[in-house]
Amino acid sequence: MLLNDRSEIEKVVKKSGSSFYWGMKLLPDNKKRAMFAIYSFCREVDDIADNLQSPRDIKQKKLKEWKNKINNIFKSSLLDSSLKRELNYSIKIFKLEKKDFISIIDGMLMDVRENIQFPSSKKFKIYCERVAVAVGYLSMKIFGIESKAGNYYAYELGMAFQITNIVRDFYEDLNNKRCYIPSNKFEKHGLKKDLSVLFNNPKIEVILQEMLMIADKHFKKSEYFLKNLDQKKMIGSEIMKLFYKKIHKKMFGKKINFRKKVKLSFLDKILIFFQFSFR
Repeated sequence: MLLNDRSEIEKVVKKSGSSFYWGMKLLPDNKKRAMFAIYSFCREVDDIADNLQSPRDIKQKKLKEWKNKINNIFKSSLLDSSLKRELNYSIKIFKLEKKDFISIIDGMLMDVRENIQFPSSKKFKIYCERVAVAVGYLSMKIFGIESKAGNYYAYELGMAFQITNIVRDFYEDLNNKRCYIPSNKFEKHGLKKDLSVLFNNPKIEVILQEMLMIADKHFKKSEYFLKNLDQKKMIGSEIMKLFYKKIHKKMFGKKINFRKKVKLSFLDKILIFFQFSFR
């Protein structure tokens, strides 16, 4: 059963085509197994939230059911799927905290309850903390980092990753009637908070570059906290950081066609692995 569960979850991660799969391949076996379980959980709840064919009330119900599932997994109860069993294994081995799983689900519920548009700075921060930073906190425990510096590092990197995602996915989100860019950015540049006028407005390029500047600051702060951490334990997060910094670099300070989603090529990923190997 265990081998089947592990292979089942690894298939989910590999099939996603995400850089995450390659980023975690260098981890020790038990840590890789736990990170794949976390990714699969995030993919599961994210797919529920992003299902455009499903009514909001159904999606809310499914996400709330996942809160109950998390409670049961922590009690080692009703472990009736590969994902639940692999999460249970990871929770026990690495002493993961329930509040981080619940935070991720709460972030998805924010997306389901409404189409987030021009959030306040406070709401933007809460959203990023729930959908990205909470994943970082879980990852730190799996990597064996138990310190304030580790949590600070996870916070900065989570914010950097999520802001990079928001910029990369900006036009895709517009088509889904969402805009995660904080309201004050539009007020600063005198841009009307109306989704219909954003597609062809040149000012949006300025705002997106400002968001990338904020992401850059978070990346740099993560470097500061990294100095106080055991570098050997940070392989997984540092490879992911290189992946995200490459995506960030493809957009930052450049005239980009934001309608075309920026992705890493296979060559990009190979070069990042070489870059990491010679650090």
